[in-house]
This record gives sequence, structure tokens and C-alpha cells, in this order.
Amino acid sequence: MTTRGDDLADRLDISMTDPGPVSPAEAERYYASFPRRLNALSIDLLILIAYSAVIFAILPAGSAQSPLRPILAVLWWGGVFLYEPLTVAFLGGTFGHQLQNLRVVDNRTGGNIGLPKAVARTLVKMLLGIFSFLSMSFSKRHQAIHDILTHSSVQLRDPGKAQPTHYVVGPKAGSSST
Repeated sequence: MTTRGDDLADRLDISMTDPGPVSPAEAERYYASFPRRLNALSIDLLILIAYSAVIFAILPAGSAQSPLRPILAVLWWGGVFLYEPLTVAFLGGTFGHQLQNLRVVDNRTGGNIGLPKAVARTLVKMLLGIFSFLSMSFSKRHQAIHDILTHSSVQLRDPGKAQPTHYVVGPKAGSSST
């Protein structure tokens, strides 16, 4: 005897039984939407502006001969250029990514991307600027050009904390589509 729910499930071609646990390799992937990534980038820019303000506040105005000047210049340039690659490689994302529930994932391993990949990703992103994000509309994983070139993607850290506007559901990391 079938119940009304079973009949509806048959017509909709869905199963009413629990398929059991899904392995991480089979799980759906939740890729970050453009607005979510833009929010993370904005947070990172605010962090870098605050960092710059601190560095420039330490260096007194008009002190061209100050012995601190070269040290602060190295600290500033180093901080600006290494912030993203170091946080992405070692923490899985920048502080902006973390505050937006995002993580940069190596599509081949499912883990964090390595430092050389993180540096390459950041360089491409800096060179192309906002144009790097144009490919997100055409990629099944919502990948920007810098993600595609480094075989990475930006995914949700915790899908349970996300709203539907924060992500798109896409293919597993190991599949061949972009």
C-alpha cells in the first residue's frame, strides 16, 4: 500500500528514504557568490587601510631623514603584499573571508592552497583588478580568473551558517568542469 507522500515522491522522482551519510567526496560544494566575495574584499581593504594608517602615524610627518623610514617602508610594503597570500595559505582565507564565512580551497586536495599558489593567485588578482571577477558569471564554481589559473575556488566555511544568497551550489572539486 502506498501513501499519499510516496505517490507524490514517485511523481517528483525523489526518494522518501534517507540515503544515509554522504562522504565528503560526494558532498555538494557551496561556492561563494560575487556579493559575498566583494564584502570580504571590502573588509580586507579596510584592514589594509587601518594598517597603513598605523604605519604612517608612527612615522612623524616631514621626517624624511628619520632612521625609522626604511624600516617602516619595508613593513608597509611587506604587509600590503603578503597579507593575502599568507592568510590564504595558512588560515584558509583572509580575515575578510573568515568574517564572511568563506574559505579558499585547493580544488585538487580540498585543503588550503600552498604559499606559492597563494602568491600567484594574489599577483593575478592585483594585475587584473576587478576584471578578474568577470569570469564568475560563466564558471560553474563561480571562480574568478585568479581562481581558475591556480585551480582554487572560494567556498563556504560552514554552509549551516549561510543564507541562500551567500552561495551557489556547484560541482564537486574533483569534477572536470570550470
